[in-house]
Amino acid sequence: MSEADKVDETEEVAVEEEAELRAVVRGCIHRHAAYAAVGGLVPIPFLEMAASSTIQLRMVAKLCDAYGVPFSENAIKSSIATLVATVLPVTGVGYATARLIRRVPVVGTIFGVVAMPTFAAACTYGLGRVFAWHFAKGGTIADFDADEASEKFKDEFAEGKRKASEFVKGGSKTTAKPAGNASTAKA
Repeated sequence: MSEADKVDETEEVAVEEEAELRAVVRGCIHRHAAYAAVGGLVPIPFLEMAASSTIQLRMVAKLCDAYGVPFSENAIKSSIATLVATVLPVTGVGYATARLIRRVPVVGTIFGVVAMPTFAAACTYGLGRVFAWHFAKGGTIADFDADEASEKFKDEFAEGKRKASEFVKGGSKTTAKPAGNASTAKA
């Protein structure tokens, strides 16, 4: 086997490993976003927040495992809080308003069944995408800058909101790709 063949084979293996990693990461993010959507159905506001936070921490821990990055729960908690605060409408006022709307008959039920799961899933999706992006470019928990990542998070949150809204409403506009087609997967 010539040197060129060895290099080509090494490059092929690297591409396959990267594709597998992207597929694992994508699956992890989508799975945890779905868990968060279900957690968003919990009718008790603080329990709902605790469920979402736990799911998000678990997802970031899994992403750390996938990328071989040491996990630090305390560092992640503050980063998650900073990022999520960027999409909350006037943080405390927005949450208080959401709690009040949930108490209104019919409207509150619809809001609780659609808006809260969508928000929880979108936040989880956005967080997963931002942390995966950071880890993929060689970053660690120690050098993660939530303020710097906030614009990327807002973009990913918007995409997550679109996807979660489609999912919660029961109609996905995308078709599932066969599991064997991991080489075209994007994290």
